[in-house]
Amino acid sequence: MKRFLFVSAQMLMLLGLNACTSTAPVQEKIVADAFNQTSLPGVWQSTKAQGEFDQQALGFDVSPELLVLIKEAIAYNPDLKMAAARIDQSRAVLKAVGGSLVPNIGIGAQFGTSSIPTSTAATSGAGLIASWDLDLWGRVRSDQKASEARLMSSELDAYYAQQSIAAQVVKSWIVISELTQQVQLSESLLAITNQQLDLMKVGLTVGRNSQQDVLLNESILRNYQNQLLANQQSLGNAKRALEVLLGRYPATQVQAAKSFPKILGELPVGIPSQILSRRPDVLATEERFKASFQDVEAAKRAKMPSIKITGGIGYIENSAVQLSNAISNPVSSLTAQLLMPLFLGGQLDAQVEAKTAVQSQSLAQYQKSALNALSEVEGGLANDLILKQREAAVQAQLQALQSSVKYALIQKEVGKGDMYQYLQQQLNANNSQSALLRLQSECLLNRVSLHQALGGKFI
Repeated sequence: MKRFLFVSAQMLMLLGLNACTSTAPVQEKIVADAFNQTSLPGVWQSTKAQGEFDQQALGFDVSPELLVLIKEAIAYNPDLKMAAARIDQSRAVLKAVGGSLVPNIGIGAQFGTSSIPTSTAATSGAGLIASWDLDLWGRVRSDQKASEARLMSSELDAYYAQQSIAAQVVKSWIVISELTQQVQLSESLLAITNQQLDLMKVGLTVGRNSQQDVLLNESILRNYQNQLLANQQSLGNAKRALEVLLGRYPATQVQAAKSFPKILGELPVGIPSQILSRRPDVLATEERFKASFQDVEAAKRAKMPSIKITGGIGYIENSAVQLSNAISNPVSSLTAQLLMPLFLGGQLDAQVEAKTAVQSQSLAQYQKSALNALSEVEGGLANDLILKQREAAVQAQLQALQSSVKYALIQKEVGKGDMYQYLQQQLNANNSQSALLRLQSECLLNRVSLHQALGGKFI
């Protein structure tokens, strides 16, 4: 009998080791199912740029100071610490699931006395016991594959969060750089309007200007005062936001460059389908779909019989041993258990239905994530083109106004113009310079967003 159980156990172990599990669909199948009502074009619709996308090329020079800030944020940002903790949780779950695939081994001992020889209380001894739930149908292996997919999705989410934090650092640095320049321009505008107000007051005393002219210029002065304060407030907020990203105390001590880097040129963007294999957030949703697929497989296999083998060997000291010649130390046992679920009130079928619904939800989430990624790229490409055109228009306007300032200065020097008109031309030119700074900042910010949308790296 023992030999039969031993041989049976060997056969069951062999079957368990070769238990079949279903393989999750490959990316091509997932994309086909997700985009069954549409198709991906071969080229981007918002640009004619050719060439392979370079994940390392941001499109403008990154200063060493900015690289230091990016590394600091990746090292100390609280969100990235939480993402790392989620990865540790997923690894622990995977380890726990994997432990079900190997035998469990334990050791135990007992000491007791009794006046009744056959009582178990009189038994003393120690033993080694092992049990193994054979994964004959691959249910545990499906759970293991689901945990592996969730671990991969956590790692991809963490990597995407890392690159997102790096992108936010670059954007904050650009905003701080712009606002620093805007504050300087606002101070210049305020100084010019102060000079104009002084001229108006002098004109009022000699009868050249009216009190209404003075009040009108004073209202303009107050407007520029408000603009300066608003820019200073925004600058402080931007610095605090960056310092929080860096894991620092928000003390508005961080600094950025006082001029913008130059955009190097066109950005090669590759083809749309490459996004699905490059964007970490899209790949993470793909792994979550694979996990939900394995959850369905595990739920189906839970309806199959479960087989458990238990064996042990030990030494006992008992008067019953002394009274029976059939019992001798060491003692051993080996048992096999088979449990087939027959009626559980529809629980197992309900589990399959629930997991299948989650799988459908995961597929829809993958479709949404992929479409959002494609939309971000198309939007970024369209914005890049329009912003360049707007920047060129404002640049031309600024050049015309700067020429007008020079002409007004000549007119003043030859007596055909006055100081007030000259200052007014300076105001116009500085306001145009402010608008150009805003557009240049938008161009850089959009380039950062586009690089991230294409699956680019920042460090």
